Amino acid sequence: MGELIRSAREQYEFVILDSAPMLALADSRILATLVSGVLLVVKNAMIPREQVKQALFGIHSVGANVIGVALNRVDLHTNGYFDYHADYFPDGKRSNGNFLRVLNSNRGEPPVC
Repeated sequence: MGELIRSAREQYEFVILDSAPMLALADSRILATLVSGVLLVVKNAMIPREQVKQALFGIHSVGANVIGVALNRVDLHTNGYFDYHADYFPDGKRSNGNFLRVLNSNRGEPPVC
């Protein structure tokens, strides 16, 4: 894998790799050591904050560089203020409320993540 990444770096300005979820397999942490930076993608209102922290810790623990966190599945058309919790999972189970969410104002300003 390392040779493939080195070869791609020589041929292209940017090389973007998609990997398995960081907490699911060690492969992602191994891959993180072979690249310039890791962009952690987090599903809005679905991934508990503690899991995001664990994933970031795992990336840092192998000496990899975190270049950012992207929050996906964000509804940009919502109005009003939202907080940092969700009461229920999509399957109807009650959550502990410790989730990342988008903060968005109803004044036409872009959302703040």
